Amino acid sequence: MSRHRDGRGAPTMATMRCPDCGSPLDRTGLEPGAGVTCPCGYESHAPRSPLRKRIFFVLGLLTCLFLGGVTANTIREFSRFGQRTRAAECKANLKAWYRAQRDHYRDTRTYEPVFAKVGFAPERSNRYAYFAGQGPMEVRDEARSGARDEAVSIGVDTFRFTESRAVDFESLPAHVKSRIGVSGRCPDCDIVLVCAGNTDDDETLDVWVVSTGPLDLQDDTGEAAEPGIPLHVVDDTVR
Repeated sequence: MSRHRDGRGAPTMATMRCPDCGSPLDRTGLEPGAGVTCPCGYESHAPRSPLRKRIFFVLGLLTCLFLGGVTANTIREFSRFGQRTRAAECKANLKAWYRAQRDHYRDTRTYEPVFAKVGFAPERSNRYAYFAGQGPMEVRDEARSGARDEAVSIGVDTFRFTESRAVDFESLPAHVKSRIGVSGRCPDCDIVLVCAGNTDDDETLDVWVVSTGPLDLQDDTGEAAEPGIPLHVVDDTVR
């Protein structure tokens, strides 16, 4: 059995014996993977190039890494889409509360933090808690949680969403807590409502505010608060 070296210096077998009949099989000059057939019918193939195998391995590895990155980005974007969808509840309720407060002010020249007095009653299955002051809360942890007549806050519906985190006044960011409720002396006054919820599995709350007047708060992009427009002061999708 003779050997020769290929262009890379690696030894290859030029001639081998047929394992069936013992006849010599010359594989000199065969391309990797090409075959030679013995008169007895036995077929022998030249070994494939190790370089080609390595190339295919590297390409396969890169493909797996690429697909893994695409999958991770897709999951992350899908999660953010779900969070933005849930935030629509908060924004809609903030706008409804603002309209109710404007109507109340037109009639009384005052703003009112007690929800029942302005007819603000978000539907059940709410993922966000609402705060117009520090005081009585309507807790929604039972099938028929009764609304409190003097409630100035409404809790997350943890009966409907058992995995959701309950949010109370003390868990709100300090710079938000200090602005909740009525400020000034009516009729020269304003009022602020906050909604907050945990839209993922971390400890950060997603926090929005709306005010009837100027408010010295900005969102994560530096956008300033405007009366009647919900402002995203803590974005849980980027934390």
